[in-house]
Amino acid sequence: MKKIFNIIIATLALTVVGCQTEEEFVREVSSDRIVVDANRRGIDSNGGQVILNITANTYWMLNVDDAAASWIEFTPKAAPAGTTEVFVTIAENNDAARTATLNFDTLDGVIHTVTINQKGADEQLSYYCESFGDSAVAENININRFDNWATTGFGSNLVIYDGDASISAENPSTVDGSSAGNSLYFGEENLEVVIGPICIYGDEFFRFSFNACNRNGALSTEQLKIWAGDNGKDYFPFSYRVENPSEGWQKVVADFSLKKNIANNIYLKIAAPAGYQIDDIVLVQGFAEDNAPMARVSMDSNPIGTVFFEDDLNWITRDFANTIDANIPFADGFSVCNMYLHSNANVPAESKALWLEKGYTTPPDRGERTWNYAYVEVDTNGDGHFKIGRASQSNARNHTGRFYLPKGILSKIDQDASISVMFSLDMGRFNTSDCNLVYITAITNGVENEQEVAVAMDVIKTLGSFEVRFDNVTRDTEFAIETKVQTDARSIRLFFDNFKITKL
Repeated sequence: MKKIFNIIIATLALTVVGCQTEEEFVREVSSDRIVVDANRRGIDSNGGQVILNITANTYWMLNVDDAAASWIEFTPKAAPAGTTEVFVTIAENNDAARTATLNFDTLDGVIHTVTINQKGADEQLSYYCESFGDSAVAENININRFDNWATTGFGSNLVIYDGDASISAENPSTVDGSSAGNSLYFGEENLEVVIGPICIYGDEFFRFSFNACNRNGALSTEQLKIWAGDNGKDYFPFSYRVENPSEGWQKVVADFSLKKNIANNIYLKIAAPAGYQIDDIVLVQGFAEDNAPMARVSMDSNPIGTVFFEDDLNWITRDFANTIDANIPFADGFSVCNMYLHSNANVPAESKALWLEKGYTTPPDRGERTWNYAYVEVDTNGDGHFKIGRASQSNARNHTGRFYLPKGILSKIDQDASISVMFSLDMGRFNTSDCNLVYITAITNGVENEQEVAVAMDVIKTLGSFEVRFDNVTRDTEFAIETKVQTDARSIRLFFDNFKITKL
């Protein structure tokens, strides 16, 4: 009997323990952050989307109050036990600062909360800051080998540093509020440093500042130069001011503006001679009402890939083929018109009007430089193209023809902007195997940028596609194409088609 009683007592005890164990289960929800500070753009201080890592041992649901629901979205809204990434999207704030609470509800009610603080419309956004680290380097180290960057700012996630300057702990900054520590040191002549891309979200007004000194004397605006660009290739200078010009460390400030929404990213370039040092670089949002002088950085608002000019020359029809130049033999085709003489030639009025409307021109003869050996031709397929051709020349690399593309074809480039473009065209030999050279020239304010293109094609009447890059092109740049004979007593037969100029 006693044995049976003991069994009953043991069974009851196990039952009680089991019940207590079940009742003691505690639902838990936690996150890697309990407070999130977002700027007025709705992203965190590091520039990324707000992401919460939620860890729970139970099913949960996420809620916010009705007021916050109008400016906060999140996904997922619920999840089972485990670790889950919750993506929080915060709308841009054009009003006063605001706060919301995210509630993680379980079967027991609210078990965990996360507070979202968002700055108001009056916040001055900080896109990029760099102090080059507080831990002094033992010796100067090239920026390509330095790995202790102290980069902050919500637009700085993708920033890299390119150039031949060094990080140095010598002669630290003495400007009030400076980080001291390391600085960027230009140890050789004519060095450049490029910083970017810095995300600016299409904003318009900026303040760029840094501390600077010249170990060899006072700062000079003729020596220390800064530029901005939106693609890492084209850069546009802008002015700055030195708060207290003298020897030693000084504060340098540059207020500048862009056209609104012209660029999502910006690159900054600094150039200086040997002996200059830079520290505590900052790019923050400026405001139009600032009293400081505002420099305009004239970057082009056209997106990369914009086609400024394109012509397949199919407007050159058989109506142009009414005169024969006996000096130009053809493998096929009807005839040609000398481009320079075309406006005076006996050709149909409609063709003459169309030719003048298109705007292609050639310069007059200039002694040995016989520019006018350029023609329009129509082949047996009725396709038009330009041709430069002449018999043997006595002078090496003699000019045998040149023509200009129409003026104003780059008028879509913004005023004062300077950009890079790709000039593409089709070229081919006619009925010659001579070694021929083609020169494509971009002429800006009277300065010629001549690019040599070798036409190494052996198949007669076969077109090949060629591309030539030109930098520092403006809306006033003109383009010319000419041919030269590389060797004495050689002839030249080349033709051109399908012109295209595209922004890089």
